[in-house]
Amino acid sequence: MSGARTIRAMTTAPLLSRTEVATGWSRADAGIIWSKETRRELLARSKGRRLLLDYFASRCCGRNVSVGDLHLRWTGSEVPIAEEFQPLRAPTGIEAYVQRDLVSVLEAAGARIVMRGWGWFRRPVVELSDAVLWLDFIGTCRTRSVLRH
Repeated sequence: MSGARTIRAMTTAPLLSRTEVATGWSRADAGIIWSKETRRELLARSKGRRLLLDYFASRCCGRNVSVGDLHLRWTGSEVPIAEEFQPLRAPTGIEAYVQRDLVSVLEAAGARIVMRGWGWFRRPVVELSDAVLWLDFIGTCRTRSVLRH
């Protein structure tokens, strides 16, 4: 994927209709798939917390090299959600949010939330069907610090 126009379109969240704003659901929510195991396990792991889907991106060594990562993290229900996050359709009983810059790229890249690891290390992770779109995204997006989160 190349061309600034395509990347620019991916880094802008879609405009929401009145119904989408009123209900907290957006068109992009349909593009993120939750695996059966995630739907089954996540409610017990949430313990009343909210799930945030976020990313970090950085330029490396003053060169034209970018690094970045997607991550899911839990936050307490009493912690306010920043305006840069929008509601994400999630399994019943889970309150989830996604960082707005990610909405289009996750939908286009075929994002899937699955459970990985064993025992205490088991956690939800994001997998992409088309990682090239992610690499294009972090190469053109604004820098976000991993320490800022």
